[in-house]
Order: sequence, then structure tokens, then C-alpha cells
Amino acid sequence: MNSYTHMVVGGLCAGIPVAFSIAERRLGFSMGSHTVYPIIGLFPAIIGALGPDVDMPNSRAGRKVRRLLIVSLVVFGLLLAFFYRNNVRFLLTTFFALCCASLFVFKAKHRRETHCGLLMIALFLPNIYIARFTQASPLTNSLLSVWLGFCLGWFSHLIADTFNRKGVPWLYPFFPGYFRFARIATGAKGESDFRTFCIAFFISVYVTIIIFRSNIASIFF
Repeated sequence: MNSYTHMVVGGLCAGIPVAFSIAERRLGFSMGSHTVYPIIGLFPAIIGALGPDVDMPNSRAGRKVRRLLIVSLVVFGLLLAFFYRNNVRFLLTTFFALCCASLFVFKAKHRRETHCGLLMIALFLPNIYIARFTQASPLTNSLLSVWLGFCLGWFSHLIADTFNRKGVPWLYPFFPGYFRFARIATGAKGESDFRTFCIAFFISVYVTIIIFRSNIASIFF
């Protein structure tokens, strides 16, 4: 799938928790002692939806994604350095983790390391760390909302590519095979139809959530 499709799908996926917040007439949801604000995660989800294609350094889209991720990491690191300047251990741990992640991602081969489920799990771990080991504050709530949105966008990229002709190595490195639901070619009319279908599908999901939220909750809870 091309970058435009991934941005659309990433934004649409991030719209689901926003629809729940509208249905329940509240801005945030509890995660441990913290509060997650879905609206804050919308833009990070769009960036995250482009993230896995950082493994394409020779393409125009890949170069743009790399520059965007580098800028995002620098800004994120500077914000952490400013707000957590008195917590040296936290800063060193975060800096080491970002360096390892950058080396891993930028050395990855196309449609392999950055497109596997194992990395998806690793990306989600900082959310658990923030939720369990940091004190709730407007800053940590915002960081949690941003990173959850980013992870949701990254996950949406993998789902979308599973409809692509090549598929996604969800179980790499344990199993090298590629999984796919369909054989949509990148840039073909089928991709445009897929994008249109996603827009219509997610809009129907939003409407269902907002109108029938109480009925859905009674079914599951």
C-alpha cells in the first residue's frame, strides 16, 4: 500500500477511540492511574501508520518517512530531556532504548523486521512502563496518549499491508512466511477501492458506536 492509504487507514483506526469518547461524553479513559486522551493520539497515529516503511531507504516515500521519524524522535527526546531533567536514570534508559530502536529499524530489510508482530509488541511496552512506573500528570497522560496513538497507527499499517499482494511476516523471526487476506497491488485501482471501502466501513463503525454505545456495552459487559 502507498503512504496515502496508510495515512488514511491510520487516522481512521485512531478515530474509533475518539468515537467512544464522543459516545460517552468524556475526553479520556483510565489506564491505571493515568488518563488516555484519544483526540491527542490522532496525529501520532497518522505518523505511526507511515513508520513501518522506514525500511525503504531507496524510495522517495521511505526517505520522507525516515526524515519524519528522525525529527519526531528528536522532538520527543528533547521534550523528555526538558520535563525529566532531574530523573537521570529514566533519561538514560529512554536514550538507550531510542538508540537501539533506531539502529534496529534503520538497518531493517523491507517488509520484514518493521512489519512483524514482535516489534509491534516491543513498541507497546513503553505504554506499560509509563502506566505502571510513572506518576500521573498532564505530561505523562499526554505522552501515553501520543505513544498509544503511534502504536495504533503502526498496527494499522500491518493490517493494511496484510491485504497487499506480498503480505506481512507477522510471526518473523519465528516463522518466515508471509500472511495475506487479499492480493491488492500497490498503486492499482484495487488500492483506491480498498481505501474507499475503509472510509465507508469506519464511518459506519463510528455511527454504530455513537448511537448504540450502551447496547454494545451491555453485550460485552
